[in-house]
Amino acid sequence: MTAAEGNRGLPEEAYAAALASVPQMGPATLRLLLATDAPSAAWSRSSFPGDVARIWQRHEEKGIEVCWHGGPGYPARLESDPDAPAVLFCQGDPAAVSTHPTVALVGSRSPTRYGIGVAAQFGADLAALGVSVVSGLALGIDGAAHEGATASGAPPIAVVAGGLDDPYPRRNARLWARVAEQGAVYSESPAGVRTEKWRFPVRNRLLAMLSDVVVVVESRHRGGALYTAEAAAARGIPVGAVPGSIRSPTSEGTNGLVADGCFPVCGVDDILTALSLRGVLLPGAAAGATGAGPGVGPGSGAGLDAVSGGGAEYTGPDRALFEALSSDPVSLDHLARVTGMELPALCGGLERLARDGVARDIGGWWERT
Repeated sequence: MTAAEGNRGLPEEAYAAALASVPQMGPATLRLLLATDAPSAAWSRSSFPGDVARIWQRHEEKGIEVCWHGGPGYPARLESDPDAPAVLFCQGDPAAVSTHPTVALVGSRSPTRYGIGVAAQFGADLAALGVSVVSGLALGIDGAAHEGATASGAPPIAVVAGGLDDPYPRRNARLWARVAEQGAVYSESPAGVRTEKWRFPVRNRLLAMLSDVVVVVESRHRGGALYTAEAAAARGIPVGAVPGSIRSPTSEGTNGLVADGCFPVCGVDDILTALSLRGVLLPGAAAGATGAGPGVGPGSGAGLDAVSGGGAEYTGPDRALFEALSSDPVSLDHLARVTGMELPALCGGLERLARDGVARDIGGWWERT
């Protein structure tokens, strides 16, 4: 049987995936190919080599949804952007990005402890208030934001650079799976595509497109998060930045953004104000999550691995973290040694426990309430 015969009866999504899988196919060329034709017609007209059925099978086996500009399931918020991806791949619920307000929390891959804590706090509080946190699943600020956001509330949204069949970085593979289970992980790259450097700036513009507001938590003077801020500003999307010490290299970029006119973010309330000024209304907001500071304001705790007892019983990493706490305040270093958790996961777990009302932060030290 020839490849053409094997391709018969395949859906349009299969041809969209095949077009995106053509070697050296860039976003602009792909948009041009699909500007006037359906994916199957564009494939036939272009005479590209490749086995469409085999490419489609690879995506089906990995549970990867495929949609194209103008086709079913394509995010409505991307439709009018002239730079929108022609083909989009998704693990999770493709509609997740359309159900709640969205805020991107982005920043350095080598953040300070302060930046990690802020990102985890903002992620937890925004999710509890019904705001989907958008980030890149990278190490550092991105991962901390999603660690905080994957407890309860609005579905988390991730945008990655490589194919969805190969989580990158590997250290965030479990976090990737949680985001896909609770929300969605998007990419412009088909399965089998390596995570190459040039794909990250391209990914950053999609982060901006999917967000109602963009917040840079920490960034160096030339940090990659500034590409996201630039893409957002070009589209009229509000950009906020968390101010930092003038002595900290990881705050050079954010302090520069504030100096250039971006709104300063000193708490979640500043982000909510930016949303309201855009006319974006929150769905039924969970009570208690505010920008007052780390660990302030218990939330509902719904969606945690907690099962009962007002936070008395947990499973998984939150159980180990809860048991490591006592009425005597302990440092983050102590908790990291006892639980074996990396700092982003640790801060995300502490923010979940704080929102559930069973832990609190006292000047950087944590205790069980």
